[in-house]
Amino acid sequence: MNITHLSTDQAVLLELGQRLATLRLSRGITQEQLAHAAGVSKRTVQRLEDGSPAQLTNLIRCLRALDQLEALDMLLPKQADNPLDLLQRRGQPRRRARPGVAEPPAPAWVWGDEK
Repeated sequence: MNITHLSTDQAVLLELGQRLATLRLSRGITQEQLAHAAGVSKRTVQRLEDGSPAQLTNLIRCLRALDQLEALDMLLPKQADNPLDLLQRRGQPRRRARPGVAEPPAPAWVWGDEK
């Protein structure tokens, strides 16, 4: 099954769990062995594979134990800076807005030939 925006949360958890189980089985590792290598309980591995809600930290630990942590990089790839933003900033670090602090008003724009 492909995970799409139409997939329910439970369907996504179930699919991820099945993929984790398939990966583990392809390595010839038992749930107990994976749990030991990941530093989690066997029940945690069972919950992950059953599609039950679990902590993200436990999934990270299991993926690390299976040498598949890089797969998370594809989950939320880093967004490249917008070239127009880079040009506007001209090498200046991006400033974050602070709640409750107003930005100073921008100077009025003029054509350049007006004095």
